[in-house]
Amino acid sequence: MKISSMILAQDCALCGGRSDSELVCPECRDALPRIARACARCAIPLATKAMFCGECARPARHRFDDALAVFEYRFPVDRLVQRFKYAGDLAMGRWLAERLAAAAANRERPDLVVATPLANRSLRERGFNQALVLARHVCAALALPCELAAVSKERETPKQEGLGRRQRVENLRDAFRCELRLSGEHVALVDDVVTTGATASALARVLRERGAGRVSVWAVARTPDPALR
Repeated sequence: MKISSMILAQDCALCGGRSDSELVCPECRDALPRIARACARCAIPLATKAMFCGECARPARHRFDDALAVFEYRFPVDRLVQRFKYAGDLAMGRWLAERLAAAAANRERPDLVVATPLANRSLRERGFNQALVLARHVCAALALPCELAAVSKERETPKQEGLGRRQRVENLRDAFRCELRLSGEHVALVDDVVTTGATASALARVLRERGAGRVSVWAVARTPDPALR
């Protein structure tokens, strides 16, 4: 083994085996639950070649136009996201952002990128906004214009975990604000995980009110559980 490889070698974040300079070894990386086929609107994994899932076939189901998610939010991807989000592992955040940037590189380039915001109290408790970290890396990788402070969360809302989609929508009503003045631009909204799409829809509504012509959602992972929709 080369001396440089020995110096850079580290343990895989999942299996604990040697992973050289990568946070996740090639074997574990290749075994991650990537989304092969997904609903073009909400990115939920699909077992068929249909363009839309049954929910998104309904009129005005979501306020955003399309969504991209790299992985299904289940083991072991959930462990990687939680390590980044709750343990403050920013190196893992960069690794996840690189996966998202690689997937987004094949999509139509947006005019600008924004990140899902946190309310001030949540930001103080966590110390950083995970969506903002992801968005910065994605924008740097793809040379995209960023307006990362353009949207804000005006009030603290009860946690979304455990709520159904209708409850989540009501929970987020009038929670966000946008400082941008848009004129038909295509905006990409970056987040770590899409669960029901309620947060993305609430933000897309605000962006449209400010003049966005198209809103895409880019996320590291999408929950595959229909019960959470």
